[in-house]
Amino acid sequence: MKDHPPEPQLQVRTCRTLLAAIVVLAIALRLAAAFVLQQPLESDALSYFTMAQGLAERGELRDVYGQHAFYSAGYPLLLTPFFMLLGSSVSVALMVNVILAAISAWLAYRLALALSASREAGLLAATLYALWFPAIWNASMVAKENLSTPLLLALTLCAVWIERGHRPLAVALAAGLLWGAALVTGGSSLLLCAGIGLALILLWRAQRRFSTAFTAGLCFVAGALLALAPWLHATSQMVGRPVLTTNGAFNLYLGNNPAATGRFVSIADTPMGQDWDETRARLGEVGTADRLQRDALRWIADNPAMAGELAIRKLAYFWLPNIPDAQDFATSKAVAALRLVEVIQYALILLFGLSAFGSRLVSTDGKWIIAAMIAGFWLIHAAAYIIVRYRDPAIPLLIVMASVLISGWLRQLGPRRLAPHAA
Repeated sequence: MKDHPPEPQLQVRTCRTLLAAIVVLAIALRLAAAFVLQQPLESDALSYFTMAQGLAERGELRDVYGQHAFYSAGYPLLLTPFFMLLGSSVSVALMVNVILAAISAWLAYRLALALSASREAGLLAATLYALWFPAIWNASMVAKENLSTPLLLALTLCAVWIERGHRPLAVALAAGLLWGAALVTGGSSLLLCAGIGLALILLWRAQRRFSTAFTAGLCFVAGALLALAPWLHATSQMVGRPVLTTNGAFNLYLGNNPAATGRFVSIADTPMGQDWDETRARLGEVGTADRLQRDALRWIADNPAMAGELAIRKLAYFWLPNIPDAQDFATSKAVAALRLVEVIQYALILLFGLSAFGSRLVSTDGKWIIAAMIAGFWLIHAAAYIIVRYRDPAIPLLIVMASVLISGWLRQLGPRRLAPHAA
């Protein structure tokens, strides 16, 4: 008996209705989380809020410590026009977060659709992202991961389009703008250019013509420069030298010093902590960053085996599940129980997402691009230290891969269930 043809895909109008409903669900869950959790404005969140508030109200970009370029500026820069129009408040920042969440859900749909040509896969990807607990949690805070996530999804989608020759010059220019914006939002985006580079190589191989790939590469560089130039000029004026951030050297030192563990340690617990305030006052923001970088690199050179072991440990910590402990249950049994659900979510996403790399349901080139993006985002974290939320922007890529795999399985099972039994 011949195989039955695959079931027809959803109609475009039905798909759009379902996608709109999923986006509304994503927004509703994040608004509900923000209302219930009432996250305090402290630590990094307070600095991002302070930067956006100062820029909106006084035209001055400073964090709570008076620094100009220590915290990555991309997210505060996005908040600033909304603060100017609607006032500087946490509620406005949370409104921006849910807009970014809606965009991320749509991008997850588009990326899964691009990889599989299946609307069902796209809808499943958007749904899983809408229900992904860390994304809901981040949306209830003033956190840069809310912006890093759609930037990473959009950059990956651009890479897929470039590889397939879909208006490569215009898409490469857009990818450069996105990569530049991602760098201003967080230094962990630095190696994401590897995914674009791979897409350009695949484009060259497919078209057997170097000129198109080369020109697209130039467009990517031009886009990146357009995005980065205003910020580099601004930091040159503020701190005396064009820098993406002065936080990179700080993170490098925290991850590479005699007290380093692979996870966050306070600067007070490191050798630099003995005269930290005096050093900052004497050397200034850029000078302190230079001192931290020199000390970190000197420690790595003097302790290569220990530094290598720490780097491997950090790469392993990046993927460890965020399991709640006894203290978490003592603080809030409800939140700790939700964290257990998150661990189950994460395990399933990891299982199906990684399994998709061995499936024929995703093209080989598509797999390589997703792998390059995930690897680029992951490997750079070996240089500093690991906090669980640092991996959050990369998980939607695994959600997309898992969705393509699961929807493909369901399509294959559907006709078999409907097929009559052989006599």
